Amino acid sequence: MRVETQIAYILHKRAFRDSSQILDVFTREYGRISLMSRGSRGAKSKTGGMLQIFRPLLMGWQGRGEMPFLNSVEMADIKAPVLSGKSQMSAMYINELLVYLLHKNDVHEEIFDQYHACLYALNESNNIEIVLRLFEKELLQLLGFGLNLMVDADSGDSVCENSYYAYHFEHGPVLCDKNRQIKNPILSGFSLMAFEQNKIESQQHRSEIKQLMRYVLACHLGHKKLKSRELFRKPKSRST
Repeated sequence: MRVETQIAYILHKRAFRDSSQILDVFTREYGRISLMSRGSRGAKSKTGGMLQIFRPLLMGWQGRGEMPFLNSVEMADIKAPVLSGKSQMSAMYINELLVYLLHKNDVHEEIFDQYHACLYALNESNNIEIVLRLFEKELLQLLGFGLNLMVDADSGDSVCENSYYAYHFEHGPVLCDKNRQIKNPILSGFSLMAFEQNKIESQQHRSEIKQLMRYVLACHLGHKKLKSRELFRKPKSRST
């Protein structure tokens, strides 16, 4: 099998033997695939410098089995997003989500487009947290795991903005006492309704929605741990 010139992003890469590397690649037309890049870590490699995460690339490959060989790569005719600091850490988090949640060889053109747009939004946005929450929500929706944000999952009644709800995985919000001590995230109806409309305005909204998405994603990930989250934790000050 030979594939020519596909728009792609590298989600993750790891060294293989002396000078090669294995690339976890997200393509628009072929989904997430693994490619063997022979000799690209060598000092004389002409392609190694291009194989950077978060950079839009044009790739070609050939071979059978689970890991064909990369045989061509060039820069896409699109300016790469400039990511640093928190925006770069956030992009690493998104990459890790995709590696864990996307099955290999499943085509997800809409998710690819959302990922592409999200990288540039992280580059431009003043509120990275909102960009992440909206991407997480859309990712789950496109994977068939969309959130119920508007209907009480027990009663069938519409969510009321002045009430509070405990969110249950694969079930939805259930009316509860906001002071109740439970493991499930508790959100105001107003936050749920706003999130349905892609609005995350106040600090309370951001906090509640963050708890919701962390809970839901943890349920989908199971025992898989997101290493990128460690980057967001502030180092503890050392005692003198």
